[in-house]
Amino acid sequence: MTETEKYLFDLHGYLVIRGALSPAEVAAANAAIDHHAGQIQIRPNDLAHGSATLQGATGRGDLGGMLTWERPHCEVFREMIAHPRLTPYLGELLGPGFRLEGLGIITMEKGAEGFWFHEGGTPYDRSRFYHYHNGRMYTGMTNLAVQLTDVNPGEGGFACLPGSHKANYPCPGEIRLYEAHQERFVQIPAKAGDAILFVECLTHGALPWTGSHQRRSVIVRYNSGVVSEGLMGTYTLPPFSAELSEAQRAVISAPHYRHEFPKDQEVRATIAARQAGRSQ
Repeated sequence: MTETEKYLFDLHGYLVIRGALSPAEVAAANAAIDHHAGQIQIRPNDLAHGSATLQGATGRGDLGGMLTWERPHCEVFREMIAHPRLTPYLGELLGPGFRLEGLGIITMEKGAEGFWFHEGGTPYDRSRFYHYHNGRMYTGMTNLAVQLTDVNPGEGGFACLPGSHKANYPCPGEIRLYEAHQERFVQIPAKAGDAILFVECLTHGALPWTGSHQRRSVIVRYNSGVVSEGLMGTYTLPPFSAELSEAQRAVISAPHYRHEFPKDQEVRATIAARQAGRSQ
């Protein structure tokens, strides 16, 4: 991350990475969704939580399972989970050995309802947090919303309350429901191929979709290599892991301790050398 990117992410809790995917990658992802469009599940208008300003004529669409789709349709999504354009940002925020928490596609047709504004810096969540310490940012669950269609100003879709990842007070209900202080929210325009990087504890949601085209966004969730929100029992790599690259397998590995500080290793090597010198 550049110094400017670090400043903006620390300040707002999100960052737009322009051109994260190439036009060819965007086209491949959209072709794969078109091929599996019959599997899109339309939600029963359950995300507005009764908000008069977020309600819509229909629910949003959810689609999953992309990593197990037949070739070539799975390939672009497998590449996306450890994309070289995106992993440097994740390493900066989550440290080495970050893990994939989840992957899904959101679709919205014109008139689709919004999503009430959830999360926030308070109350504190041990797996969803933001800290700055000793010149570095540390985050819990961190997400990428990779846009596969254009999102123009005023069309709706992903929106957030900038800076709320550092809030010291709980967000009042009327603000979460987008019924008060709407001027404080930001709806984020983006082009197909752009990715919105945001920390989960940023208060975020979606505004009703007014665009004439279908909104398509891939939500990719990550966490620190030592954290998992959904693991129980013995962890076994999925059968398709043998088809993945080393970098892709790394992000779906079991959570375990990663030694994060190379200088500690240097100190240990120095101590070992001194001890070896004394024994001679």
